[in-house]
Amino acid sequence: MESYFVFTFAHVTTTNYYSQSVTLDAEPEAVDIYILNHIYSNDVVITQDNGLAAVVLQKGANAISPRGHLYNNGEIDYLLMNRYEGIQMKRGKTKPKSTPSFKNEDRKRFVCGLEKLLTKTRD
Repeated sequence: MESYFVFTFAHVTTTNYYSQSVTLDAEPEAVDIYILNHIYSNDVVITQDNGLAAVVLQKGANAISPRGHLYNNGEIDYLLMNRYEGIQMKRGKTKPKSTPSFKNEDRKRFVCGLEKLLTKTRD
């Protein structure tokens, strides 16, 4: 199974993710556009970006967050509204709540969710 780690020069890392690396210019939405132009139905995308997850679902692919949340079509409107509110908060210079630290339960939930998705896409 092929996997890709897509990031911009602004987020370059030396960490090996056991995936083919795709490095893009640090343009706004460059990673999202690249992913959307290269995904197919039943592909799996790991993202914490609600907007990207919503569009991935619309293209017939699957999306999971690094914390193991399996995105679904029933929540697209909610995801897009959250994205809109987040953008509005940034524009208003309002500081959003900080994300809780990553816990072992998050990792376990991610592994379980990813296994479900991979089993589903193989069938």
